[in-house]
Amino acid sequence: MSDLRVNRRWSSLATKFCVAAITFAAGVTANWVLAPVSTPLPTPQPLEINYETAEIGTLRRAILEAKARGENTVELSVIGCGWDIGRLNQALSRDTVVLADLIDKKTYADTYGLHTWYKFKTKETLVDHPKSRLAYSPFPTAPSELLPIAEDEFLILEGNGRMESDGVTVTQHSNGVWYREGQTYLLFIWKDPSKGTAIRAGTDPLGVFLVDDDGNLSSYVDEDYPLKTDLAKRFNNSTNNLRQALKKAGR
Repeated sequence: MSDLRVNRRWSSLATKFCVAAITFAAGVTANWVLAPVSTPLPTPQPLEINYETAEIGTLRRAILEAKARGENTVELSVIGCGWDIGRLNQALSRDTVVLADLIDKKTYADTYGLHTWYKFKTKETLVDHPKSRLAYSPFPTAPSELLPIAEDEFLILEGNGRMESDGVTVTQHSNGVWYREGQTYLLFIWKDPSKGTAIRAGTDPLGVFLVDDDGNLSSYVDEDYPLKTDLAKRFNNSTNNLRQALKKAGR
């Protein structure tokens, strides 16, 4: 999967499976998906693994096993179970829609893998739904080092990232988004102003669109789906056309 685009065949898996992980190491298969795919080093050095302090399925175990095999990379894959974003009218009646620039990001390691916080600066809010329609509040709390968050900023958490740990480069892929700094996005999101965090509408990135310098939209997902088709047919993939239509509709 490209860092900038996601193939629909990958993303459609999210509607069928919950977050899962598969770890292949030393002939042992675990129930968490952490599937190390590694690059051999020229002269492997033996390493004693302390299995008592590195449980099967954990990130630490994957790193230790890679080092024991003389490898210096580990690749993980996580798929989140999901729900579809729906058509444009559904999304506009439910989601906050913003134009925003990615201004920063930071990746962290946890017990089973990586996650990345992406910080956005809002350029324009096209549709505002200040309260989430969810019956509960799933909004994560941002790490203290990313605070404070300005009024025109928000954070999105994704289950991906890349970082070095103990001499091993770990990369984690997901059915989420690899956002690019300096890129403007049209995002369908739910926001929690009290936390300064947001969640993408839909598990797959169907509500994520790249915006070029002329205001033209291109979907993060390559294949066709209803929301993408609606924006193309009704607004010719133009943010200006969408903006004018929303103003006329009084949104």
